[in-house]
Amino acid sequence: MGFVKIAETAEITAGNKKKVMADGKEILLVNVGDAYYALSNKCPHMGGSLAEGKLEGSVIACPRHGAQFDVKTGKNVQGAKLGFINMKVKDATKYAVKVEGKDILVELD
Repeated sequence: MGFVKIAETAEITAGNKKKVMADGKEILLVNVGDAYYALSNKCPHMGGSLAEGKLEGSVIACPRHGAQFDVKTGKNVQGAKLGFINMKVKDATKYAVKVEGKDILVELD
């Protein structure tokens, strides 16, 4: 499919996030230090909406069970917790992002 436009740079300021839809996929778009990153919005643990989670620097936390992901790489940096049980979580799906003028594009397969 290649790169598709998902937003414009004015829509998401530094330190903020936004959920967008592209080709039937929910994507979390994040602006960290005026650089844009995109992950699947669904937490790989149990499908929580990462857009509803807390963003601190470049780390987003899933609101359901606290799994954390580095938005720059998609890597899981902290597993999920169910009560007193710690659970391993896979990395989040990361999408390549590029900016052309004021348009933010992500690469979809």
